[in-house]
Amino acid sequence: MISTSKRIGSLEIKNRFVRSATFEGMATTEGHITDRLVEFYRTLAKGGAGLIMTGYAYVHNNGKAFDKQIGAYDDSLIPGLRKIAEVVHEEMSDCKIALQIAHCGRQSRHLENTLAPSAIMELVTRKMPKKMTLEEIRETIETFALSIRRAKESGFDAVQLHGAHGYLISEFLSPYTNRRTDEYGGNLEKRITFLKDIFERSVEMVSSDFPIMIKMNGTDFLEGGLDIDEAKEIAKNLEKIGYAALEISGGMWDVVKRKKSEIGWKPTFIPESRVFVGTINNPAYNLPLAKAIKMVVDIPVITVGGINSLDLSNSILEEGSADFIAFSRPMIREPDLPKRWLEGRGENKVECVYCNNCLATVMTGIECVKKKEEK
Repeated sequence: MISTSKRIGSLEIKNRFVRSATFEGMATTEGHITDRLVEFYRTLAKGGAGLIMTGYAYVHNNGKAFDKQIGAYDDSLIPGLRKIAEVVHEEMSDCKIALQIAHCGRQSRHLENTLAPSAIMELVTRKMPKKMTLEEIRETIETFALSIRRAKESGFDAVQLHGAHGYLISEFLSPYTNRRTDEYGGNLEKRITFLKDIFERSVEMVSSDFPIMIKMNGTDFLEGGLDIDEAKEIAKNLEKIGYAALEISGGMWDVVKRKKSEIGWKPTFIPESRVFVGTINNPAYNLPLAKAIKMVVDIPVITVGGINSLDLSNSILEEGSADFIAFSRPMIREPDLPKRWLEGRGENKVECVYCNNCLATVMTGIECVKKKEEK
């Protein structure tokens, strides 16, 4: 079943394999595309996935999370971005590619002064963000819309907003980080307003047939944060607004202060990059979140996190728990994982052992450390 096609908005995706967005650490300091990034995406295109999400591109200099992150904040970046879209379509004309765009909000290793919906201390970097003014919020909405316009002009097939993991959009959605009392905070409807305004302004620039997807948390794994009940309501609202697909994940940087027993999986902190990632107690650890959201929406739902075999992937699809299966770490180890499974080569399991050592390479260009050691 994973080999069957399915639509996301106006796009026909040739199979159910999605390469989940993964920070590459290969752009220039100013966010321009390098030859190394172009070749990185050429390899992914050859790998057989139906849809590739790029690593997150920052929409404004005040929203940059890491050095060597792709930029989408200025028209001068369009020629470089176009190289990525073109190389993917040249290598595999039926492979679709989406530019993931983001603003880091209060979670930044790169910036000393950060912005957020509310002034809530970020527990990993120990930075206190500045509460955004209404003018800053509206300016940021415009930067998202302009970045989406640049993605379309660059030849990407779609965009995905990074609305998970505690970055700015996630901060607006979460009651843990959004304690505003104006039109952008308070009840759930007001916390969604930021995303509603981004979508509506973007459609004015790119039209409604350009798919705008979003990656969102099913839970923040934090007391006072977003839980699955609110996430389901958010998902229903995002479908009404017009978002084309939802990728479901969970957590934010503050989670590293929580105990493993409280959240079901242990977040691993990588000091060099100031990021965390869950290590698995059991496969498909985000699947219950995706399944719960899939039950309340009709748009496609993408599940990601710890999916380690072809059999598991097919069973998820057959049960209707999700519509697409996304891989991040396994496709760092094996960029041709989809092709290998589709051609019936090797075992029906991923080679990745989820050691998370790849996360320590993000500042020099992400790669599988274990695979490098084996050579």
